[in-house]
Amino acid sequence: MLWLFSFKGKITPLPYALLSAGVFLSQQVMIRLAAGPRAQLSWSDPLIYISPLRSLVTASKGSDLPQAVGLAYLLVVAWVLAALAFRRANDANVGGWVAAFAITPAIQIPVILFLCLAPSDREQIVAHPGPTEPISILASAVRGVLAGVGLTLVAVALGTLVFGTYGYALFLLTPFVIGIISAYIANYRVDIGRGQTAWAVVMAAVLGSLTLVAFAVEGLICIIMAAPLGIGMALIGGDLGRAMALQARRPARQTLPCLALLPLMFSVENVLPPSAHFDTEQTISVAAPPETIWQSILSSDPVEGPLALPFRLGVAYPLRGEVIGEGVGAVRYGEFSTGTAIERMTEWEPNRKLAFEVVRDIPGMRELSPYERVYAPHLIGYFRTISTSFELVSRPDGGTDIVERTSHELRLDPVPYWLPIAQWIVRQNNARVLGHIRSHAERGFHALNSASP
Repeated sequence: MLWLFSFKGKITPLPYALLSAGVFLSQQVMIRLAAGPRAQLSWSDPLIYISPLRSLVTASKGSDLPQAVGLAYLLVVAWVLAALAFRRANDANVGGWVAAFAITPAIQIPVILFLCLAPSDREQIVAHPGPTEPISILASAVRGVLAGVGLTLVAVALGTLVFGTYGYALFLLTPFVIGIISAYIANYRVDIGRGQTAWAVVMAAVLGSLTLVAFAVEGLICIIMAAPLGIGMALIGGDLGRAMALQARRPARQTLPCLALLPLMFSVENVLPPSAHFDTEQTISVAAPPETIWQSILSSDPVEGPLALPFRLGVAYPLRGEVIGEGVGAVRYGEFSTGTAIERMTEWEPNRKLAFEVVRDIPGMRELSPYERVYAPHLIGYFRTISTSFELVSRPDGGTDIVERTSHELRLDPVPYWLPIAQWIVRQNNARVLGHIRSHAERGFHALNSASP
């Protein structure tokens, strides 16, 4: 099985066609397993072939475990498809860069078909003559690192500031291409070894990320959250880049076609951005009647309670709320650690139900950065709350259950990676608000009873 992940050697058209078809179609089988037996999925749906990742999100309906397992499997499939495509390109004497195209959604099917039909080339690939003077392995590694750092800054700035996309191209394809470029440049004059190549790729990713912070393109917390995906894809790309360099030591322009992938995919995702909706429901029991709890929900007292580490580092959390007016159409100002949201009442049933929609949302976080302002579009609009409701349900013991329901939109891809993080943030904030309402209501109810004769 390890042979499937190797970038060494060649593979002829028929074995490549059978293996790549089997691996590619296994994604659809996995998506069906994630969806469950009751899902209405059709083999004729083009999306399941063009973008398996988005099909996975739709099929699994926001369920964390199937999405996490599915994402891991799709990344393994991408690695195998890239390795098979590179060995097929070697056999056909086609540039190894085609392996990057073979894992890119929307265009991978025609690329795989092309490699299936390309005839084997019996001529030996003529390698670029090596240097006559000794070459320092350290110097070669440093060149690769510097190339990766520069590409990181340019690619992320292009994707986020120009195209405004935070999807497959940014979080998966960009680090993959960065790994290819940095490893190729580090190895095309002298083989620095697989271990040294991995270190060069990781250093390029780390220093490139710090450069983004230095230029105020991103903040440290977002980079840390994206690091597992980025470093993993960069290492796979690094393995491919080194194999390209050893296969034929040609000038670095050999890797230029890989760069064309980035603006192409940024453009596609700008037109067809990722979007996933998810809802939450949380219930808390309160030892107070609905009348008291209703007043606590409308209270403008500060929200109290401990904060988890991500919130202390900048993730938005609620501070207090203030309702202006009464009934449907009234305005609520929700003050958060990152700003004030404006909300409009859509349901108003005293002592029973309160619901509002968000008219103006707040930034999802305050970036950890040496600068007061960070030019990262994802701070506003890429993770937003659509609506919130509180329903009060009386219990036989005289207490009340508060049922809080929220609806959200996530515009970050890969959704299976970012969705559990977003859901955790929402649940933590909702639990903090519900805990505050309970404490406020129970204190008020106890004080009222103590004052009664």
